[in-house]
Amino acid sequence: MKEKRKVFLLALPCAITLLAAFIIPMVYTFIKALLTDNLTYYTKFFTDPFYLKIFKNTAVLSVKTTVLTLLLGYPTAYFIARTKSKIKGFLIIATIFPFLVSAVIRAYGWMVILGGSGLLNQILMKWNIIEAPINLMYTETAVMIGMAQLLLPYMILAITGVIQSIDKNVENAARSLGANPVQTFVKVTFPLSAPGVISGCILVFTMSMTSYITPQLLGGAQYLTMTTLIYNQIKTTYNLEFANAICYILVFAILVFQVVSNGLSNSVNKRLGSGKNA
Repeated sequence: MKEKRKVFLLALPCAITLLAAFIIPMVYTFIKALLTDNLTYYTKFFTDPFYLKIFKNTAVLSVKTTVLTLLLGYPTAYFIARTKSKIKGFLIIATIFPFLVSAVIRAYGWMVILGGSGLLNQILMKWNIIEAPINLMYTETAVMIGMAQLLLPYMILAITGVIQSIDKNVENAARSLGANPVQTFVKVTFPLSAPGVISGCILVFTMSMTSYITPQLLGGAQYLTMTTLIYNQIKTTYNLEFANAICYILVFAILVFQVVSNGLSNSVNKRLGSGKNA
C-alpha cells in the first residue's frame, strides 16, 4: 500500500498539470463547439471528398513511415544490441545525436538533396541514369523520406532496449535443438522483441500523424496532411472553428489507434508472460 501511495503522490502533479493544461481546455472547447456549431464542421469534413482524401493521405503516410522506420530500425537496433565491438557506444551516440538537430534544419537538408537541382538529381544525371531532373519535392515520397529520417531514432531506441534484455541462453537453446539462425530469429528473437517493435510503431505512427514541420516544408501545398490543413484553415482562411474540428478529428483518430495498439501490446505481453511461466 505504501508503494502504491508513493507512486500516486509522484504521479499526482503530472496528472494535475495534464488535466489543467490539456484535458479541461479540450473538453471545454469540444462541448462549446457542439453547442454552438451543432456538428456543422464535422459534417463538412466527413462529407467532402477533399478533406477525406487528406485524412487518408495522412494515415497512409504514417503507416508507410512506420513500416520504413521498422525495416531500417530493426536491423540497426539488433546490431547495436548484439555487437561487442568498441563502436557500440559510438553507435548509441550517433542514434541519439539527431535529437540535437532541429527538425527544420533536417527538412531543409532534404530540400537541398531532393530539389530539382539538388544533390540526388545531379548524381543521377552525372551517371546518365536520368536525362532530366525528376520531381521529388512536394510529393509523398519526399515527406516519407524526411519523416523516416526524423523518427528513425525513436524506433531504434525502442527496439534496442528490448533486444538487450533477451536472454541469449534462450537463443542458444533454440540452436542446440537444431534451429538454424533464421529459424531462431523468427521463432525466438523476433517474438520476444515484439513489445519493443509495438512501442516503436506506436511512437512513430503517432508522431507521423501529428508532425507539421516536415510535411509543410517537403510537401508544401501540393501534398497536404491533417496538420498542414489545420495550419491553412487558421493562417489562410482564418476559419478557427473548422480548424478546431479538424484538431479533434485528428486527436480522436490517434486515441483510437492508441487504444487498439495498447490492447495488442497487452495481449503480446500476456502471451510472452505465459510462455515464460510454461
